[in-house]
Amino acid sequence: MKLIAILGLVGMCAMGSLALVVPPTAVEAGAKNSVVVIPTPPPAPTMGQDLDEIIRMVNFMQIQQLMHRYLLNDAEFQSFVRIINSQDAYLTYMRFRSQPEVMAFITWVNAQIMASGGEFQMEEFEEPLSIRNTSPFWANTVFGWQGFISEFMLYYPANMISVHVNMKVAQNGIFTQFWQRLNALRPVYERVIMAPEAQRVAAALQLHGIDIVQLDTFIRDQFGWQVPPTLAPAAPTTTAAAPGAPVVPESSSTAAVVEPSAAVPVDPVIPVDPVAPVDPVAPVA
Repeated sequence: MKLIAILGLVGMCAMGSLALVVPPTAVEAGAKNSVVVIPTPPPAPTMGQDLDEIIRMVNFMQIQQLMHRYLLNDAEFQSFVRIINSQDAYLTYMRFRSQPEVMAFITWVNAQIMASGGEFQMEEFEEPLSIRNTSPFWANTVFGWQGFISEFMLYYPANMISVHVNMKVAQNGIFTQFWQRLNALRPVYERVIMAPEAQRVAAALQLHGIDIVQLDTFIRDQFGWQVPPTLAPAAPTTTAAAPGAPVVPESSSTAAVVEPSAAVPVDPVIPVDPVAPVDPVAPVA
């Protein structure tokens, strides 16, 4: 009987000690048994995706309608289209296209697009070309080459594209390599535009009122081929005046130039014989 009482007392003490232990919560139990999963970053954009983002910024439909309207009604734009489709222009294009640096660049771009499993294609707008104005007011909406350029820049967001390109380059992805390789083609462009056929194209454009400097600047801005700014001419240095020479103070205003005929009259100087005759001195007695 005493043994049973002792065993019961020991059991009660053991159960009381177990009651003092706080059981783990379900959250703590799940935290111990769960595995921390790090989310994987999204895949980097491919070459085709990067180029497609830029292409979609341009309103090609509006630009095509603009070109159609000017082609039918503006003489300067008609001359521009005729010159860029001449034989000299075609030879210039083929000379640039066949340069080893350009061929290597195109091969690299195609390889990058194929490696990403994508395909880059520009959307083409097939609109039948009519020789009649769609609207009778089209003839009054053309204003020469400068008018075309001004309206073209409304549909071509040059600043937005430049900001987007700089952002893509800063990401240091595949587009950074693309832009660096494209910038490296600037010497090729400068070499090709100095060819005889390219010079004839430029002369013909200038003859028909096309601003070739403006056109060249636009092309360079699109491909990162800007000409570095030239160094400012050095300030003229003043030389030390010789001893005894008069010092003329510099003035901020433009100095007047004295013509030879406007020279200040100088009083005539009476010439003096170098050897004056000396009266003989009479001998003293």
